[in-house]
Amino acid sequence: MVDAGGGKGGRTGERGVKATLTFTLPDDQGEFDAALLGREALTALWEIENHCRAILKHGDPREDMRELCEMIRAMIPPMCLQV
Repeated sequence: MVDAGGGKGGRTGERGVKATLTFTLPDDQGEFDAALLGREALTALWEIENHCRAILKHGDPREDMRELCEMIRAMIPPMCLQV
């Protein structure tokens, strides 16, 4: 369950919006783990994308490496890179 409470319009003063995630463990263990590790996963995706971008930008003599990097970058949703 997600609660983005905080009164009028969901705002909590000048600080923005607060959100509370509620999990029923052990039933929701998978969702709990995903929420807990989400930031690390997004950071890893960002680093992978940057590595692929560097290979494409600075070149790699192996065409198969360039193709692989293009495929990997296409698989990463843009919203995951806005961290």
